[in-house]
Amino acid sequence: MDVRSMSQSRVPRPTTTINVNIPNSAETRMRLGLVYDLNACKDATGVTRHALAQLIRLSKCADIELHVVSGRIQEPDGLAFWESLGNLPRRELPIRTRDALRLWRIANWPPLEWWTGPVDWVYSPAEYVLPTKTARRAVTSHDALQDATYGSDRRKQLLGKVFSEADLILSVSHFNTERLREHFPMSRGKIAQVPNGADDLFFKPATDRERATIRADLGLPLGMPYLLSVANFQRRKNLERLIRTTARLPEVQRGELALVLLGSGSTEESEMLRRVASNAGPKALIRMPGYRQNTVLRAAYSEAVALVFPSLCESFGIPAIEAMAVGCPVALSNSTALPEVGGDAAWYFDPTSDDHLLAVLRNLLDDTVERQRRVNLGHERALTFQWDRSTQMLIDALRNKS
Repeated sequence: MDVRSMSQSRVPRPTTTINVNIPNSAETRMRLGLVYDLNACKDATGVTRHALAQLIRLSKCADIELHVVSGRIQEPDGLAFWESLGNLPRRELPIRTRDALRLWRIANWPPLEWWTGPVDWVYSPAEYVLPTKTARRAVTSHDALQDATYGSDRRKQLLGKVFSEADLILSVSHFNTERLREHFPMSRGKIAQVPNGADDLFFKPATDRERATIRADLGLPLGMPYLLSVANFQRRKNLERLIRTTARLPEVQRGELALVLLGSGSTEESEMLRRVASNAGPKALIRMPGYRQNTVLRAAYSEAVALVFPSLCESFGIPAIEAMAVGCPVALSNSTALPEVGGDAAWYFDPTSDDHLLAVLRNLLDDTVERQRRVNLGHERALTFQWDRSTQMLIDALRNKS
């Protein structure tokens, strides 16, 4: 198997995007307030990618009167995004979003209409408490299983309040919807399906320059093939197992195939992964360069041998869609929502078994014909997970509930 040639032949085919297109009529124009903490733009995780993608598309919909609210913004990435909104109606609160959320949770005051003016709906792309005067309230639920399994009692109580008070709950997958109904019964009868997507840039090929420079950015030698992980360093992401198992591959042991973990975590989480990596062998190349976004992330997918996503608890998995859109093979856990996302395009493994993960990686690396077949399937599947379509589904859900 020649791992050095794996990423060179995968060029995503040209595609079209689905445009949000609701007739522009004064009688049907919806007034919508969107609330999110734009400080989260720094090292954006899946929830923030979701929030920004929906915000951008809603702002361009002629039939939506959008008003954006964030707490005080201090992070440069958040400030840059805020300024990019131009003349869009928006208000920055005089306090941090976390402080506003605490006030709203305890006092249920002041109402969001203080900053948005009269609106039909107030929407949070995350699980925020949203006090309003007359506006209906909508929130997105991203990972009910994580909250039910790993969340504190205080977190569960907060979500119970959020879901009880919401008029509409948007769920990112069928799997997440079932977990909502199971663990938060107050959500039943209020749920609408709005899946995540991949940004438009992932459906366009990375430039030659982006691909030529990505290894230097990731701390790899020129031409070095690599397996890729895109995830934070929480224990549920199962990255210790990923490091331990990939270290058993002969190519990794010989220093001919690297592992790159794009993400970050607490000091304790990061140190744990570094300790596991230190046992991988003297020639093993395991890199943890931090988060990457936008065109740099696209280049990382484009040059990777495969994305490996061993999560134990996942209610969607945006990196899987992004990788498939780019044309990168994906190996996913065979549990939670990941089979729903990957369909027939992915390789699947038991995320609790080192041996099964190793066997699946061996098959992926060795079978070039099957790899290309699934790359083609993956690109077609990714076309069904685009943000324009998700925003249209969000708008339809709001209108159908009105």
